[in-house]
Amino acid sequence: MRVFLFLSILLFAACSNSSDKGDKAAKKIHSIDAASEGGSEITCWGIGEIDLDNDMQSLVEKVGKTNVTQDSLFMEGSFEGFVTTLWKGSPREIIVHWKEKKEPYQTIDHLEISHPESPYHFVNGIRIGTTLKEMEKLNGGTTISLYGFGWDYGGTFISFNKGKLAGDIPCFGGVFALPENAETSDTKDVMGDSKISSSHAAFTKYDPKLVTIRVKS
Repeated sequence: MRVFLFLSILLFAACSNSSDKGDKAAKKIHSIDAASEGGSEITCWGIGEIDLDNDMQSLVEKVGKTNVTQDSLFMEGSFEGFVTTLWKGSPREIIVHWKEKKEPYQTIDHLEISHPESPYHFVNGIRIGTTLKEMEKLNGGTTISLYGFGWDYGGTFISFNKGKLAGDIPCFGGVFALPENAETSDTKDVMGDSKISSSHAAFTKYDPKLVTIRVKS
């Protein structure tokens, strides 16, 4: 009888421990799910809760029809097609560029953010407002290439030049802008349709900031 009672106690304790572990695991999973809702991290598979493999239908299901608008896209004065804007005008705004030129929109080419107060960021801290010199430092000190300023593609990122960020965020794209107080006489050599480097002397005085971030599949 004592042996049977002892075994019963052991069995009850084991079940209790297993139940406690299960409850803790469930709570942990729940907390991870809750934390991920409305997330603000940028990765190579999406921005926040928007994934690069979403189609139009899944976007509407995620954010609600009232938070989805269609806008015209013009490049160099020419109409290029339509983009889908999510949460337009709010800090959470994300612009979806499609590979398709007309409906049905099923394949995302890239996602884009540019709101000055955007909450989205890469795990290393890169976000709207990060400066070119800050990114060069995160790139392991390797220079970053971009297009010259003052035209439709001005300040557009070109390459990390095999620096650290080339491996960390190979999906990165973006646009930099010179500070508003930049003097034309000091920046004339970094203007126009040409490839320039983050090591240029003009950027010692005027450090460009990220005004657009793109994530491409």
